[in-house]
Amino acid sequence: MQKLTSVDILTSAYNEEECLPELFHRLDLVFLGEENYAYRILIVDNGSEDSTWEIIKEHARRNPKIHGFRMSRNFTLDAAFTCGLDNAESDIAIIMTSDLQDPPETIPELLRAYELGSDQVLVKIKSRDQVPILRRILSGLFYKIAKKMTEGMLPESVSDFRLVSKKTYQSIRRLRENHRFLRGLGSWVGFKTSYVEINRPARFAGESKWIKMSLAKVIGQATRSILAYSAMPLMLVSFIGVFFSFLSLIGLVVASITWLVGGVPFAGYGSIVGLICLGFSLTMLAIGILAQYLALIYEEVKGRPLYIVSETSF
Repeated sequence: MQKLTSVDILTSAYNEEECLPELFHRLDLVFLGEENYAYRILIVDNGSEDSTWEIIKEHARRNPKIHGFRMSRNFTLDAAFTCGLDNAESDIAIIMTSDLQDPPETIPELLRAYELGSDQVLVKIKSRDQVPILRRILSGLFYKIAKKMTEGMLPESVSDFRLVSKKTYQSIRRLRENHRFLRGLGSWVGFKTSYVEINRPARFAGESKWIKMSLAKVIGQATRSILAYSAMPLMLVSFIGVFFSFLSLIGLVVASITWLVGGVPFAGYGSIVGLICLGFSLTMLAIGILAQYLALIYEEVKGRPLYIVSETSF
């Protein structure tokens, strides 16, 4: 008799009481057609304020394939996924959101790519029509900057929805930095990778937490994610400093020759103020970039746990 390949579905839920019953139902339907795979669901309630945890417990009571973990408060999505990875034991782990924008019906495509030898199968989003245009522009800009600054480590338009083999997720969970960005961690560990493209559907129910997030917070998280995987901004600051030092030296030589030959010229107030403002702007830019790296270091040295589980359903 052929041994079944075990699959852990890792997902996080934050106020998703309307989506969870449909998620469990559709996952059941998907794996009814996958006779060579045995699955279980590791679902993390990430500090929900509605009846999400009660729904998880009720379904877990009726279905032993469902294992619920309740966070002590709301942590980041990547911290919740890390909780799932820490408790994964199967041959394969599939990471997905619980709002059904990562459609369970895509899982067979991920499994087929895995069967062809891939250790990671990443889902690329072809279209995000339900996302406001400003967020789409910012998302595209983030991926372009991240790809450039990480020398291609972070591919464009790749979501958290993915399949990872056991050796891959075991490697990822050994990386314990405080700022969790699983897309970056997955790219860093490597292994053979393939891609599946989908059009992201609208939410099944409820409101998107990402769209409701303030623009400042989104930009802040994106900035930290890039800085956590690239030292290029520090190098750019150094290059800018060297470049303007060189220009200053040339300017000093030219000014000295002018003063010696033609005397002291009429002082240009606007030019002086402009140069002073430019100098201060570059100084503040350099300090700001250094401060962002210092903040990342500060979070790391505190050594706090990545998440806290207050209750389980088993």
